[in-house]
Amino acid sequence: MQVVDVEPAPEALPEELRVDGLWWRKFAMLGSVYAPEWWKRSSPPVIAAIIFGLIGRNRRGAMANMRRILGTREPIVTAPAALRMFVEFAHCMTETMEFFGPRPHPVRVDVPEPDLLASTLEKGRGAIVVTGHLGNWDVAAADLRKYGRAVTVVMAHESNPSTHEYVRRMREALDIRVVYSDDSVFSSLHLVRALRANHIVAMQLDRTSPQGRTLEIPFFGVPARFSAGPFHLARVAGAPIIPSFAPRLGVRHYEIRFGGVHEVPDRRRRSSIESIAASVVADFEAIVREHPCQWFQFADFWATPTAAAITRGPSQSAPESEPQARPAARS
Repeated sequence: MQVVDVEPAPEALPEELRVDGLWWRKFAMLGSVYAPEWWKRSSPPVIAAIIFGLIGRNRRGAMANMRRILGTREPIVTAPAALRMFVEFAHCMTETMEFFGPRPHPVRVDVPEPDLLASTLEKGRGAIVVTGHLGNWDVAAADLRKYGRAVTVVMAHESNPSTHEYVRRMREALDIRVVYSDDSVFSSLHLVRALRANHIVAMQLDRTSPQGRTLEIPFFGVPARFSAGPFHLARVAGAPIIPSFAPRLGVRHYEIRFGGVHEVPDRRRRSSIESIAASVVADFEAIVREHPCQWFQFADFWATPTAAAITRGPSQSAPESEPQARPAARS
């Protein structure tokens, strides 16, 4: 789970000392693991409110997203919703660190029946689990191990480089292989092999990098950019896509919410990626509508990106290349 960016500008402080840096991450881990229960439950809202007040860039970004999701520009509505998003994020972050720490408490993860992922894996083609930064996707990724398949998580690098190795080791300690989505083309072959071995590949939909291919898809009525990687991978590997999200229902209590099972036809139907992507984004929009304060976006999602990306819309043909990712180096 990625933490909020920091204000003032990154060069004002060493990376390790920024709010999203390694020192604060380790400090938060200590509190999440060793603090008494009353502290774990009561401190996240207080810390979230302080950050909400101090870090104007993230506050403004959250409010901009709430204006779009809630359909109003009234600060009396959008400001409390944005603050609640900070609070929900703090609770999820606390429970994530506790879960991945040396003294984890039991976490309840409800899975609906029928279990679409289990039935899909029975077909032997693997599954691409597409998720977003909604609820606790880290705990949900760890919960995928119960299906008895190897799990590979494809994700963006941490926004603060000082936390990169720390977070990678935390995830890999639970046998979750991490690959990064902005480097070598050769690792896409590893993802294809994993899917053809009936493994699970989990990918983020709502985080893109300047180097990554994107698709421009309507989202809350306005075009937005989403990662194209899951759809190209699905076409190459012949694997189905299952949107999956983990909203928080209470203390250490999450619910898995599946969208539909989406099949990407082969290259002969060039428009297929855009149409399937639109269906997946519709599943994502539905869960964001239901849990708007658990979609953890701290920058305006609809803003024009500062760096150019290769984009394709419903009226354009999709690029033919595979998603790019590089396996994280193991120490």
